[in-house]
Amino acid sequence: MLEEVTVCLTGLPGSGKHRLKAALCHQLSVDDSQVRVDGELENSTVCHQIWCVIDIRSTLQGLPDMTVEAHLEKLVKKADGVLFNFAEAAELDAQSYWSKWVRKQSKEIPIVRILNQRFPENSTGFDLTKVSRPADFQQADLIPKALETFLFEVGTIHLEHLLMGLDSSKQNLGMKIWRVQAVVDTFEYENLVAIEGTPNRWDTYAADPKQPSGWIKIQGFELQQAWLNEIIQASSCRT
Repeated sequence: MLEEVTVCLTGLPGSGKHRLKAALCHQLSVDDSQVRVDGELENSTVCHQIWCVIDIRSTLQGLPDMTVEAHLEKLVKKADGVLFNFAEAAELDAQSYWSKWVRKQSKEIPIVRILNQRFPENSTGFDLTKVSRPADFQQADLIPKALETFLFEVGTIHLEHLLMGLDSSKQNLGMKIWRVQAVVDTFEYENLVAIEGTPNRWDTYAADPKQPSGWIKIQGFELQQAWLNEIIQASSCRT
């Protein structure tokens, strides 16, 4: 079935769409050109199947930016199926939350859990007959609004101060920070640290020492560049 279709992966920034594209091409022997991530979509792109990817490790509860949930609702309602990504690392409460949340948007849309970046054995995609898209469906709506992007060059930083400052900007100031990526030297650790931030979670881990470092990329909507620069500068000061 997948030999004859183009699959379009949608979802919130940082939900693992590119990882799943690589897994789909490798595991199911799908050609790279047959799988498009939402950021690669154009008006001329033909999407035979639309799969919405959700990182189920964290919920949307307590999220101050209501536009995040509204955006994800629209994506699920336009999709043929939902992929629950990172299921192996999701607690049962989070899995239950997302199952109920998706069912609130659609009682019939199929859900597939992805474990360790692998699709279930003998997976062939979703049955198109099981999902009825809304009458006002427009494929152009799948093309995401461009995120504002700011790239900062940094030296050694206090990791905890940086994350606290960015999270406070989201929680207390309502700043719509949807994506943070970085590889930095920190005062806390000897090794390089990679930062992955999404609308509803933060992850840090040891980075490959060979990759470029000393940068932080922040993306979102209605961002205040001067304020973000102040946070980064404050995180770079020794205490």
